[in-house]
Amino acid sequence: MKNTGREALVAEAMLHRPRRDRSRDAQEWWRGAMFYEVYIRSFRDSDGDGVGDLQGVIEKLDHIASLGVDGLWLSPFYPSPQVDFGYDISDFSNVDPLYGSMGDFHELTEKVHEKGMKLLIDLVPCHTSDQHPWFKESRQDRENEKADWYIWADGAEDGGPPNNWLSSFGGSAWQWDPRRSQYYYHPFLTCQPALNLQNPEALEAVLDIFRFWMDRGVDGFRLDAVQCLCCDPALRSNPPSPSGEQNIMVGGGPNNPFRKQLHLFDRDVPQSAKVLEAFRGAVREYEPERVLIGELADVDSSRFAVKYTLQDQRLHAVYDFDLINAANSLDDWRDILRVRVEFMASGWMMNVFTNHDSVRAVSNLTLFAEREGCHDQAAKLLLFMQSTLLGGGIIFQGEELGLPQPELEYEDLQDPWAKAFWPDFEGRDGVRTPIPWKKSGKQAGFTDAEEAWLPVPDDHRDHAVTTQEKDPDSVLNFTRALLAWRKEEPLLRTGRERVYESDVAPVIAYDRYDDERCLTFVINVSMDERWFPMEAGDAPIEIAGACPSRDKKGLRLGPLDFAVIRRAGNCVPETGSADRTKTIAPG
Repeated sequence: MKNTGREALVAEAMLHRPRRDRSRDAQEWWRGAMFYEVYIRSFRDSDGDGVGDLQGVIEKLDHIASLGVDGLWLSPFYPSPQVDFGYDISDFSNVDPLYGSMGDFHELTEKVHEKGMKLLIDLVPCHTSDQHPWFKESRQDRENEKADWYIWADGAEDGGPPNNWLSSFGGSAWQWDPRRSQYYYHPFLTCQPALNLQNPEALEAVLDIFRFWMDRGVDGFRLDAVQCLCCDPALRSNPPSPSGEQNIMVGGGPNNPFRKQLHLFDRDVPQSAKVLEAFRGAVREYEPERVLIGELADVDSSRFAVKYTLQDQRLHAVYDFDLINAANSLDDWRDILRVRVEFMASGWMMNVFTNHDSVRAVSNLTLFAEREGCHDQAAKLLLFMQSTLLGGGIIFQGEELGLPQPELEYEDLQDPWAKAFWPDFEGRDGVRTPIPWKKSGKQAGFTDAEEAWLPVPDDHRDHAVTTQEKDPDSVLNFTRALLAWRKEEPLLRTGRERVYESDVAPVIAYDRYDDERCLTFVINVSMDERWFPMEAGDAPIEIAGACPSRDKKGLRLGPLDFAVIRRAGNCVPETGSADRTKTIAPG
């Protein structure tokens, strides 16, 4: 049986452990870069139909640039039936009229570059819509030119599906098609058939999609669900998950049957390596080389992502859901950070606390603090941690405002995943509600339409952009100041990291250092005061207008407080940093 414990994760990572060439780090702009995820449908509607669009992004581009991010990532804007809101693509080489035109895309690309930022677009390489011409041809019969471009299989002896694979969205991952008298595989919705990327012609067609958009000026791609690029060619059934052994985080709530298997043959399979190397080869054809950032989700192996980022062969970086899913367990957070330091090697991570498929991070964190009045400080803490950990970061729209997770009525839900698992699973609509640009107005400045595709939550109005811009202590102005400071601190781009051991649960501490200097980051995830010891010559530094006080006990940290210490001496010693981690409780 597969061992999913920490020791096994580290052991596998060590098999892929070529060391990073640190002399190249500063030359690779994406290392340590901060991105801003734009979920287009909910960002800004420019034409009054209630749905965000590309011109809306152009209209609010100054807001994104003001944050100090290095680039933005656009959610899918391709023609689509919109069953999964753009992640079911029917044409990879155009713009859905819902979002605008190819001219709008070209204008956006030009203006992003004029502001000194990079543009990543979302690409879904592992499946298409069932309305895509490729699939329409493939399903006609077993002899056509695209017959093997998707995963097709005969039924079992009893006529049922070929194996026991399950969809993340519930039920069998196989759908019967009477045209071919076969089943096709869909790891997500039925309308999202899986491409067979082990077919050279299908793979080359996907590579041509990369080239199409690189020819139009994009700087790279965020790749959706890279754990699903391939599946086991023999279509072996997954074994059951023994109780307590499967640490897999997937939507659908605790009763989603997807949790009941060890996903050895339908996720994260060895055959994906060749596909990743082909992707890297395609972006290497361009100068400068475009960037590939992959999403890892719903697999128990996401921690050892180094195999997806093997030096100069596969992806440039990945992000996973570990920090999102561990937001209510400090022990898990520490374990994740320590494992990353051990296995990062030549790989690279993007730190993510929220994306369009999760719950807003600040609502996760405030579960720690059963007290009123801590919301903004909790939002700042998360942004601070995301911006200072080893790796880069991706801020989801609205996190710079500290938007909380709203509660939606069933009648408001649009997400097919939520509807399938209601009431066990609230779905992804809560994180996708429109951005409140101003406090007043029926739709808070998102649209002039009478109704938006999702409602603007009433409690989001107090977090509106125009309101926060007037408040020097707002989450928005903190984000701007934090990222401005980060840009001036090269240690946060490529410096190494050491995570402290600690017996005091509410405090997380880590060093970022190089051969010449060291900064220590201390985070108090509690509603009590804490003190962090400081040595002679150490000095707290002001970050985003805040600098914790120092007294005879050490550096004083208030509830949900955080600090940066400039360490005395030229560099961090190779050993001994654990001695600094004994925090002192009140009294």
